[in-house]
Amino acid sequence: MRTAMAMLAVATIITGCSKAPGEHPAVTSAEATSIAAAAEASFTTGNLDAIMNQYDDKAVMIDASAADPSDDRKVTTGWAKAFVSMKPADYKVSGRHIQLLGPDAFVSSGIESFNVAAGTARPTVSARFTDVFQRKGDGWKIVHEHVSMPPTPTPTP
Repeated sequence: MRTAMAMLAVATIITGCSKAPGEHPAVTSAEATSIAAAAEASFTTGNLDAIMNQYDDKAVMIDASAADPSDDRKVTTGWAKAFVSMKPADYKVSGRHIQLLGPDAFVSSGIESFNVAAGTARPTVSARFTDVFQRKGDGWKIVHEHVSMPPTPTPTP
């Protein structure tokens, strides 16, 4: 009887430890930071397809230059094309915050800065961003993005 109970206990423990097919270990903060940085590395490649590959097909995007959010891939690709046309370079993120939402989702937010082409000048642009990443069947994808310009500081009297 004791042997049967011991075998049942071992079988229960082994079953509880095994993962179902397709399950992944939970994302860690360090992994999330690496995933976000890899997605952001595509932003200055000039390759529109590489950039759009970072986004889920139905990602909701809020662009700093648009009045309304969109999940229309044609619209969001147009926004990315306009971004690429500025020839962004030297992309950096400061003050990154990672929030783990579960084993397959996280938020990356912070301040992004990059140089853009403006005639012969290369001014630096800064924006606030929030990207929500979700693990999909084909890898990590941005499913929601919000980019906005920081407010203009008001002078103190």
